[in-house]
Amino acid sequence: MAKIYNWGILAPGNIAGKFVTELKDLETARVMAVGSRDLPRAAAFAETHGIERSYGSYEALVLDPDIDVIYIASPHVFHAEHTKLCLRHKKAVLCEKAFGMSSLEVADMVETARVEKVFLMEAFMTPHQPSYQEARRIIESGLLGEIRHLHGWFGFNRSPYDVSRRLFNPKLGGGALLDIGLYPLFDALWFMGEPIQTEAFADLTDLGIDQSVTASMLFNGGKTATIFASFFSAVGVGTDIYCEKGALRLRRTSTLDQWLEILLPGEPVKTIHYEQSSCGLKMEAAEVMKCLGENRLESAVMSHQSSLLLSDCLDQIRKIAGINYQ
Repeated sequence: MAKIYNWGILAPGNIAGKFVTELKDLETARVMAVGSRDLPRAAAFAETHGIERSYGSYEALVLDPDIDVIYIASPHVFHAEHTKLCLRHKKAVLCEKAFGMSSLEVADMVETARVEKVFLMEAFMTPHQPSYQEARRIIESGLLGEIRHLHGWFGFNRSPYDVSRRLFNPKLGGGALLDIGLYPLFDALWFMGEPIQTEAFADLTDLGIDQSVTASMLFNGGKTATIFASFFSAVGVGTDIYCEKGALRLRRTSTLDQWLEILLPGEPVKTIHYEQSSCGLKMEAAEVMKCLGENRLESAVMSHQSSLLLSDCLDQIRKIAGINYQ
């Protein structure tokens, strides 16, 4: 019989609700507890999602002896603190992106996991998705030749915005780059490696928050990438990969609705749609439990090195574009 892993949810909220809903699709996962700094909030979340235990502090959550792994969904300014709290209580951790506020924080989190000998993974959905796995297989097969350029974007417009809330709050690490810009940036790194040169520009609010950000990168061999993220441009999310002999288009309208398009000159566009059961946030959880079952301390799909490289490149873009957090 397969082991059932008991999950704890640290910080109930919108993304945590989506994660818990999808987690119910996995037979080896059971959401046992939720912790919040506000007990009524934790209790309400528990009642909504059928969770048996609720705690009014994060400390009480990590002290629950029945919890195997904790999903951290607090604002990313708190990720380092909360991750280390869990790791030091020997709880495996799946922590939402952005993993930390800086590469220094991410390095500290990874080192804590190494010292404590506890599993740690950034909750980054895309590399677990079948569309991304297939895109990489196609690239590595040589069908399209080498990548020459990648363009990725993520944008939405739900204005007017409340500047007191997280997206525009500098004290909570608000801004397009850390909230959504890291998705197209991750794509560039995942498919092309580490850039050798970066340029970046940001449209900043009066409080210095990047409401839109653009970056361009140069890679070895003359390969290039451009990324765009915005809270004021309703462009959706996607990535185009331009190769020597054709192109790939990665698209999604939600975590569960994803598809891949393959373009070859003189041929009809081939579109691959994926079943909801093979997509979503639950793929992160499935990878965590797979790694725990194999006694691994990190994932080969979303490795510590991937998170370190991503955070380092985010630091570079912030510095170049003049983005600062208070």
